[in-house]
Amino acid sequence: MRRLLLTAALLAGATVLLAGCGGSDSSGKSAADWASGYCGDSTTWVTALDDARASVKTGTAPDEAAQSVTDETNSYIESINGLGTPDTPDGSTSEATAKSLANTLSGRVARISAALDTNNPDVTVAQQTAIVQTQVAASLTDIKTTTAKLAQDDAELGTAMAASSDCTALDAALAKASA
Repeated sequence: MRRLLLTAALLAGATVLLAGCGGSDSSGKSAADWASGYCGDSTTWVTALDDARASVKTGTAPDEAAQSVTDETNSYIESINGLGTPDTPDGSTSEATAKSLANTLSGRVARISAALDTNNPDVTVAQQTAIVQTQVAASLTDIKTTTAKLAQDDAELGTAMAASSDCTALDAALAKASA
């Protein structure tokens, strides 16, 4: 009996210790770090898209610019999927919102690739270019919408985003790309 009580006490003690260790999500980033990562990666991506659009106007072949958009978007998707969960009360919602953006952008990249890789002789270069331009413009709208949703749906993250110089840079990049 004494041995049973000792074993029960040890198990109870171990349970308390383990519960104390798992109180917070140690894999989550602080709201400030997550906001900085999201906005910094987003700024890099928006700037790359804007540069690709500008390069077409200065002589870069549309298919080269589209390949650049595809490569940059795939890299951005990987970054967004790697952000993890911000350590906020609504962190899982924020992570899901960011991953939803990544999924949407993945679909847009697929449409760009399909437009460029078509074997249909009735699809002209002008039509291909229009499809790419439409998908890029929609992608920029997607990021604006997602960024606003992240700030609105997670108050702690929204505060961190408002204080982040990376998020200020994202706002400026989006304004420039929309001009």
